[in-house]
Amino acid sequence: MGRPRPRGRGLVFVPILVPTGERASPLGRYSDVPGAEHNGLTDPAPQDAPAPEDATAEIPEAADRRVDLTQGHLLRSIVLLSWPMVTASFMQWVMGTVDIKMVGNLGPAAIAAVSQSREAIFTFMTVVFAVATGTQVLTARFMGKGNRAGAADVTRQAVILAVIFGALVAPLGYLFSEPLLALLGAKGVVLAEGTDYMRAFFFGTVAFMLNFMVFAALRGAGDTLTPLYVLLGINSGNILFDWLLIFGVGPFPELGVAGAAWAVVISRTAGALLLLWILCCGRFAIHMPLIDRWRIDLSLWGKMFYIGVPSSIQGFTRNFAFLLLFSILNQTDAGRMAVAGYGISVQIRMFAVMFGLALMSATMTAVSQNMGADDPKRAERSGWTVTWIAVAAMGAMAVVLVTLSRPLIGFFTDSLETIHWGVIALVTLSASLPFSGGSMALSGALRGAGDTLSPLWASLIFTTGVGPATAYLLAIPVGMGPLGAWIGLSAAWAMQSLMVAWLFRRGKWKQIEL
Repeated sequence: MGRPRPRGRGLVFVPILVPTGERASPLGRYSDVPGAEHNGLTDPAPQDAPAPEDATAEIPEAADRRVDLTQGHLLRSIVLLSWPMVTASFMQWVMGTVDIKMVGNLGPAAIAAVSQSREAIFTFMTVVFAVATGTQVLTARFMGKGNRAGAADVTRQAVILAVIFGALVAPLGYLFSEPLLALLGAKGVVLAEGTDYMRAFFFGTVAFMLNFMVFAALRGAGDTLTPLYVLLGINSGNILFDWLLIFGVGPFPELGVAGAAWAVVISRTAGALLLLWILCCGRFAIHMPLIDRWRIDLSLWGKMFYIGVPSSIQGFTRNFAFLLLFSILNQTDAGRMAVAGYGISVQIRMFAVMFGLALMSATMTAVSQNMGADDPKRAERSGWTVTWIAVAAMGAMAVVLVTLSRPLIGFFTDSLETIHWGVIALVTLSASLPFSGGSMALSGALRGAGDTLSPLWASLIFTTGVGPATAYLLAIPVGMGPLGAWIGLSAAWAMQSLMVAWLFRRGKWKQIEL
């Protein structure tokens, strides 16, 4: 074998040339040449080829907050990994509520402008969720192998992608803000203020994407506390600049709705700079030297998208199904009152859903780390452990929401008819929360193992197909009205959770190679 390549020369990817009897991953495999071994995607390097320094270096004391799920007490490790994610999700929910509350002081048109603008913005941002998911899974896989250099390579490629996509999306978002909002039905003041909000927001696209990528990388490495602390600072800054720029406090200009967007830009930019320092300083779980191997690696890009794109499609189709439900509700006799009640119930139920999404992220890390450590049995135990936590916790939340349904809905509106339908929606949909929790956790487990297509198919079949079809059948032809629509959707979520559980239990994900 030739002389080992020096560290820092980048990754080597060759065409798929697999000898007979050797199985290739869906995206090919790294060549077994010297220098490829530092990525941990091939067999260990021969003894005459020394491993790169970073691949086995110990994590510094400042990064001892990292959770290693490949050893030790499993339940304790999962709790340590999960609680910062759950807390961060709660903070995001609170941040959205505070943001809307401040903008709400400007009137209903301002609320409508911000709400519709956010929906439009995330149509541009789908790619960020794909890359972030792939980044988290691959980083966890490398850390499970004990390969910090490979994790740093993945993070570096995620940063490159964030800058490239951010630079492409920003001008497109700025130019198409007004036409997109008009397509969604915005008019008059709502269209004008929404356009101002979107155009301001897109100035921070690169920073926004960097936030997501680095958070995903750190969580994949098992460090969920650092993202929590950074997010706390970002949200605090966001609230402060909301107040200063929306209302024009002191020397700051009064920007109204646009001020809320500039608050996001300023806080996220500061967060992105801090996160880049965290990566480069060498004191945390991932050490990405500032000047080292800044070259595009298409092989890693392919793996990121292979893992992440199906989950992005799943999110898009899920939102599409919710839009269909609004259309069904509008066809019932209750009409807009049912829509209003459903909208309030969704906002309340979102707290529990955010909890489930946090546990889904935790499961991705837990399963991926253990698969990287070549321990599929512990990976399977991790998946089921988080799943039962999600089922129990979201079941308890469902009891609380059902018990307090009337005062919770009444907090948002004085309309008796809206409260009536909101209570029915919240009670009916909350009954499916334990199933939703289990489905999200097991979907995260499958993604962490590299099986991203199975959760997508389950979602396409039940959330996008069976759910809306059953909702329409019960609501309109059968004549059950809005109650029938919500029963149909809840039943579909329950069936989806059973399918995902069967897919995980079947165990074919253990054979997937990344």
